[in-house]
Amino acid sequence: MKPQNSPGGTPEKLGDFTDQATAYHTARPGYPSDLLEHLSNHISLPPRAAVTDLGAGTGIFTAELAERGLSVSAVEPNAQMREMAKPHTCVTWIDGTFDQTHLPEGSQQWVVAAQAFHWADPTTALPEAHRILKPAGYFTVLWNNRLNHDAPALAQAWAVIKHFVPDFDDNYRENDWPEVLTSTGHFADVHPFQVRHEIKMPRERFLNLWRSHNRLNTLAGPQRFAKIIKAIEDDLDRAEMQSVTVPYLCKSWTARRND
Repeated sequence: MKPQNSPGGTPEKLGDFTDQATAYHTARPGYPSDLLEHLSNHISLPPRAAVTDLGAGTGIFTAELAERGLSVSAVEPNAQMREMAKPHTCVTWIDGTFDQTHLPEGSQQWVVAAQAFHWADPTTALPEAHRILKPAGYFTVLWNNRLNHDAPALAQAWAVIKHFVPDFDDNYRENDWPEVLTSTGHFADVHPFQVRHEIKMPRERFLNLWRSHNRLNTLAGPQRFAKIIKAIEDDLDRAEMQSVTVPYLCKSWTARRND
């Protein structure tokens, strides 16, 4: 995923996941089935409904949508990320962006952005989502938010990161997403929903979880980032941990298209 306007950091790297694509594909968690079930019922999607996954990355959420029999257009600008995705008969991959999806007007019943919309410019992305949606369609943004202080290994990793990069944060997680979604007048009636879940991962996947973090890679720079990974690995060695259970709170906001 590559933002339309890279905020801070190194412009040619922040938001460009080319170097993190492999780690992203192997480490990032899926999304709880309860959340997708709830959203499907809330939107009342018919079988084979046309759905767009914006900023689809390597297709983690795309695959979950396709497994439900939905007809998915996966929009992702990064070629390396697209190449990581597993082929699926219900998925069409598109080289596009948040504000230029290359999809026909009024063609989609649901548009989603999983772990992605913080890279978008809402002033251009929301009109595009509105354009490609059918009347009474819906737009959902969602994130798997790590609960950094709810597991010792995760809390220690976070402390390591803050030691080496004191100004690092994930402040977008605290954005007022209902306000963002309704800010341009294209969407209304925001429906929030959240589900807590846990992912048990081997230590190498846990390390790849951090390797997949574009913002951290960019702000730390290669030398500091290598020290971060080494310090996290050393902490796992001292604790003799071969796996880590990572708790997440998956949070979503779904808005109705203003017709």
